[in-house]
Amino acid sequence: MMEQWTVGNKTIVLFFVIYVSYFGDPAPSLWLILYFLLYLSMNLLLHTVRNRRFKQGIIPVILAGIVWCSVHADVHFLLLLPFSVFELASFYVRRNIFVLPLVLIPAIFLREYVVIGLYLFIAVLGWFGFIRIRYYMNLVNQLDDQAELQRTDRQRLARMLSENQEFLRTAEYTTKLEERNRLSQTIHDGIGHAMTGALIQMEAAKRLIRSDPDKAEELIQNAIGISSEGIEEIRLTLKNIKPPTEQLGFSRLKTAVESFSSRSDLHITLVHEGNMEVITPLQWRIIQGNVTEALTNTAKYAQATAIHVEIRVLNRLIKVVVSDNGRGNLKIVKGLGLIGMEERTAAVQGTVIADGTNGFSVTTLLPFEQTGPAS
Repeated sequence: MMEQWTVGNKTIVLFFVIYVSYFGDPAPSLWLILYFLLYLSMNLLLHTVRNRRFKQGIIPVILAGIVWCSVHADVHFLLLLPFSVFELASFYVRRNIFVLPLVLIPAIFLREYVVIGLYLFIAVLGWFGFIRIRYYMNLVNQLDDQAELQRTDRQRLARMLSENQEFLRTAEYTTKLEERNRLSQTIHDGIGHAMTGALIQMEAAKRLIRSDPDKAEELIQNAIGISSEGIEEIRLTLKNIKPPTEQLGFSRLKTAVESFSSRSDLHITLVHEGNMEVITPLQWRIIQGNVTEALTNTAKYAQATAIHVEIRVLNRLIKVVVSDNGRGNLKIVKGLGLIGMEERTAAVQGTVIADGTNGFSVTTLLPFEQTGPAS
């Protein structure tokens, strides 16, 4: 930015100096043309090479050349001095107020009032431009630093997320292995021993069935008792392993909501209140279908950034509300999605209410028979 600004200003002033030198002097010398070419070549070299130290070294050479040409060739050459001073000051001078005296000092040695006026005008105007350019450069540098910091943070967070996901996968796999090992041990220690005992009893009864029928009958009865106990233990083991219906339904809904949130970049919260045990598997399917449809509609049409999903079990109703912070709509137009939600809910004598006054919300009301005290 600084380089473009100085190049542009140098070009304008250079054309002015060339005009004044050629048309102000009826017979410009060939040396003057050489000086202009040398000035151009030195500046082309300055703005072509990207090495910082080279630039710091060649700018004083250009300054010296401008002063020499203004003394020995044409005093108007001095009008090119301020912008080279600004270039040099950009490397060494931090406070802008100190740059102005540096660029005004050469005016002391001028004798022609017109040249003094032109020089002061160019120097002061250029100084104000220099201040603005520096300000915007500092602003751009700050934004670049912030962007770099944010990029570093994103990379760190992405790395942490990847590590956390790997940890979760490992933990999930380890949990499954531990559960399989526990189940295997339970079957081996309980059911396996019971079935082995029953088999031994039946083998003994088989050998005694002709010689001692009473004893064989007793052994068979023992085997029946042991088998019954084993079957009951199998039933209890499976019952303990199988998750409750309310946990399974809410877990599936939570997984679906989290997956939708990650795909759509929407912030979605899910809460529940009340006795979730009263919700039947059929009602859970209706709830999940309606919530998924409401989330899809919000992502497509609502222009929202956040969605809140709430499940509340009341005295006689299950209330499910999906609300967003989008633009809403006072006039509700029922599309296929909303009609599908109503049909799905009506199958269990439920109701769907849509409201677009404050954002957009869809409320599903499902009746149920109270079989116990609600929590």
